[in-house]
Amino acid sequence: MRIRRELSDRLRRLSPVPQLPVRERIPTGGAPKTVGDKPPLLAHTGDQGGVPAVRHENNSVGDVVHDGAELHHAVLAVLRPAILVGDLPLGIRLIEEEVASHLGVSRGPVREALGILRDEGLVTIAARRGAVVVGLTPADIDDLYDLRIVLECHAIRRATANVRDADIEYLRGLDAGMVALAPTETVARPDVAFHRHLMLLARQERLRSAWERIAGIIGGLLSVTDGQRPDLVLHSHLIDALVSGDGDTAAAILHVHIRNAHRIMREVLSSRMEVETR
Repeated sequence: MRIRRELSDRLRRLSPVPQLPVRERIPTGGAPKTVGDKPPLLAHTGDQGGVPAVRHENNSVGDVVHDGAELHHAVLAVLRPAILVGDLPLGIRLIEEEVASHLGVSRGPVREALGILRDEGLVTIAARRGAVVVGLTPADIDDLYDLRIVLECHAIRRATANVRDADIEYLRGLDAGMVALAPTETVARPDVAFHRHLMLLARQERLRSAWERIAGIIGGLLSVTDGQRPDLVLHSHLIDALVSGDGDTAAAILHVHIRNAHRIMREVLSSRMEVETR
């Protein structure tokens, strides 16, 4: 009973389960397509000769969705940031029935979400005990931001040689959407889509694949930091650097952008730790 009561108290403090965004469908293969004057939706922007498009859901947690809008992504949008900032602390048991009841969903989506969190190393799942939060240490968070800089700064240098007018139009649309949504947690949806598109523009499949492995956690971090500092969502200088074709300048701007988010995340973690120790 004590375990259930502690979990219930923690869950009551969290945000309600968010609405799933409208699914964006893009082609599964062939050249990227446009509709009227609109750019392709998150399609690979390589040569026109049959480079497959990349399917994904532009959602608040950065996860890749293959068919249909699935409810477990909404569950992830609540649980993952709460684990990252310690609202669901190390060692707490995530009882499926309790989580499902609080979020107003069945146990199936909760079970799927917990499986993804296990794959990301944020929980462990064992017989009889179920899911237990492992979380990330501050050092783990530092490593993730360092990894983002390595992957994304390299990607944007390459992207400057591949960017097209349709890509710039699409990225400016995402930037405008972020400004309109800030400072709310939902701004992470277009933010993840923006950074994912930069990875696609690099036209290096292994690089993109490495980034996708941490995309869910990146989305969780963005849902925390974007809500703290509205100015963090401004990407116009990055877009201008892409237009100019100056890869080094673009990488330098992105480096500062990611480090600013890293600093805000450390401040959030520090403040949460102070609250926990009172």
